Amino acid sequence: MFTNSLIVLQQIIVMFLLILMGYVLFRKNVFTNQTTQSLTVLLNKYIVFFVLLRSFQRPFDAHLGYALGVTFVCSMLFFLISIALANRVYRPEKTENYADCRVSVVLTNNGFMALPLLDAMFGSDGVFLGASSIACMAIVLWTYGVQQLSGGKEGNGIRNILLNPALLATVCGFLLFCSPIKLPELVFRAVDFLGDLNTPLAMLSLGCFLAQIDLRECFTDLEIWKVSVVRLLLIPAIAIVLLLFIPLDHMSKIILLTGTAAPCALASAMFGQIYGTDYLFSTRVISLSTLLSVITLPLCISVLEGLLHFFG
Repeated sequence: MFTNSLIVLQQIIVMFLLILMGYVLFRKNVFTNQTTQSLTVLLNKYIVFFVLLRSFQRPFDAHLGYALGVTFVCSMLFFLISIALANRVYRPEKTENYADCRVSVVLTNNGFMALPLLDAMFGSDGVFLGASSIACMAIVLWTYGVQQLSGGKEGNGIRNILLNPALLATVCGFLLFCSPIKLPELVFRAVDFLGDLNTPLAMLSLGCFLAQIDLRECFTDLEIWKVSVVRLLLIPAIAIVLLLFIPLDHMSKIILLTGTAAPCALASAMFGQIYGTDYLFSTRVISLSTLLSVITLPLCISVLEGLLHFFG
């Protein structure tokens, strides 16, 4: 019953080895701050497009199409709950770096971390349904996230919503999924190779961010613990309760939870660096939440699997 939890644990260990490599490369000056900024652009504007596009290259399946629509709606609901919670907990008059705290709570690493886990658990079907969560995250990132981190100067525009790469890839991919027309074989092979860069580059980039901070501060700052607990336990707990009542198969529910229970998104530090906020605070949150997710993510999946098994 708890096979998926073991798969998740093993995959997270592999990711930590990639993070360690990024840490070493930055310490040895092979990677620099300019490198991490370039990786930010590469990952969030280009690689994510190819990751999502390739996941839709499959014959049309009405059941999967329905599940995709429901998971998209549920993912957006979970993000809206996260936003309401973050805005309630972190107020400008009480928290100096409230924007970084809010974005760290709301944005989840459902692309760079969750997708490889879904692939390991459910194969291409997991990645296909996981695309709905990434599309929602892209909408939230380029609207709420940018609006918060830029101090209200950017974000919430219709252009940011419609033209962000992840949503464009989801729309284009879904049209191809519904159509008998697919990408030519040679084009798909190139897209497939580019999509494979997602996890390695993201984990190397995270290692570079980790190399810029004192890791001891991750464990001694109570604010970082508070954000991590909300991100890893409180929001997933709310999601688990709601998932018990949503009319979806067990696989789709686990896929939804995996994206929701993932640690803080690397994008919170990447975009914080771009907009000049306290991105090293976000990096410390990412570091602690990623470390804790070795325990919390398999735990959340085990709890949901147990409850689904108990309730039939």
